[in-house]
Amino acid sequence: MDNTVLVTGGAGFIGQSLVNRLLQDAYCRVILYDNFFTGHQSSSKTDHPSLTVVEGDIRNRESIEQVLRQYRPRLVYHLAALHFIPYCNAHPEETLSVNIVGFQTLLSACREVPVERLVFASTAAVYPIFEEANREDHPVEPVDIYGMSKYFGENLVRRFSADTGTICTVGRFFNAYGPGETNPHVIPEIMEQVKQGNTLKLGNLDPKRDYIYVDDMASALDIIGRKGEVIYEVYNIGSGKEYSVRELVAVVESLVGRPLVISQDKQRMRRVERQHLLADINKIGQQLSWQPSMTINEGLNCTLKAYDIPTLS
Repeated sequence: MDNTVLVTGGAGFIGQSLVNRLLQDAYCRVILYDNFFTGHQSSSKTDHPSLTVVEGDIRNRESIEQVLRQYRPRLVYHLAALHFIPYCNAHPEETLSVNIVGFQTLLSACREVPVERLVFASTAAVYPIFEEANREDHPVEPVDIYGMSKYFGENLVRRFSADTGTICTVGRFFNAYGPGETNPHVIPEIMEQVKQGNTLKLGNLDPKRDYIYVDDMASALDIIGRKGEVIYEVYNIGSGKEYSVRELVAVVESLVGRPLVISQDKQRMRRVERQHLLADINKIGQQLSWQPSMTINEGLNCTLKAYDIPTLS
């Protein structure tokens, strides 16, 4: 096997950043597999000589097995999933089909065409409601359909690893943000509204989340894929810091240099909401020497510029 990497969901928000990072390695060949339901192709990537784009659904066994046989990847990153929680809640059958059946389809194909390593994108949504930072050894008790689907996926990959001896690593993603986001989460919503004016209509304002810049997420995935040696391991991928929506708006206000007014929109408010969702990132730091590099101010400043919003720096 040469240094070929398959990224399912590679046209998505995190997938694009990961693919771009992998392509910086002159010896790496990347196979991007996506159905482009929410993801999109970047012209800068499709022209890269080391990138091959394959359009296909993760639930299509024939398609995914053909890709494995043709390109023989050494490493697979499985990012393909439905993960925008309001959409998942409104479409539970589709969510389970893509996130569970689709993942099992990939694992079954990998039994037929073995790979050396597999990295599975899970989520912080597997954790129960908890007031302090979540560690990887904390109890797992998802509270929504998306978290449930990913927890089931963790069990699938654990069994696959035990059966095949494949080095499998689970990354529990906290809230990624940055340029190119493909779902209407809170930070893209703030950006779009700041671009239009100074009054922001937002939902829940006080719950705090761990926001990690997308390039930091990609760097963690890169290190996990290269350095992981344990047959099965789980890592949180977050910033280790949490911010409320009010605090995010305050940071954006300081960066754009103009006052922003928040108008709370009841239609945007979730009826059931965690007050905290924070990552303990000591494990990935100690075992793989990874730390996020972007502060919230730096990350939001880069995001504002990507939206062509003038900032003070």
